[in-house]
Amino acid sequence: MMRAMRFPPPGHCRVAAELRTRLQALDADFDLDDEVTASGALARPLAVFGRTLSNRFATQPMEGWDGTPEGGPSEHTLRRWRRFGQSGASLVFGGEAFAVLPEGRANPNQLFLGPDSERHLGELLEQVRAGSAEAGGGDPLIGLQLTHSGRFSRPHGP
Repeated sequence: MMRAMRFPPPGHCRVAAELRTRLQALDADFDLDDEVTASGALARPLAVFGRTLSNRFATQPMEGWDGTPEGGPSEHTLRRWRRFGQSGASLVFGGEAFAVLPEGRANPNQLFLGPDSERHLGELLEQVRAGSAEAGGGDPLIGLQLTHSGRFSRPHGP
């Protein structure tokens, strides 16, 4: 009978030394930096979708709970997107979990595809680009995570 192998996820390593030891145990052919620096690996350019990003930093999709009931961005949503731009990340990888239908929202304040989406998306783009310009960055590659919450949809609340 085979025994199941346990594989502790890298996220369980709380300090760089623990992760380095784990990588060595796996016989990985790469190492890691102890600090994130402006000249480190994440600061190097990366070719993606026919574009060259100025660095490898990325923001991840978030399911916003701060949009308007009409599916648009609130002041809080716009502030968050501006901060995505200010972060210096060259890839805003789906800055928002964006529902494809109003009834597919996970909560009543999630952004969704609706009649005013073109204007709403324009506001988000304007904010992330303004934040990037404020931080002295370039033009980040920006996307949305399209979503439908299926049986977990709660467009009108719990």
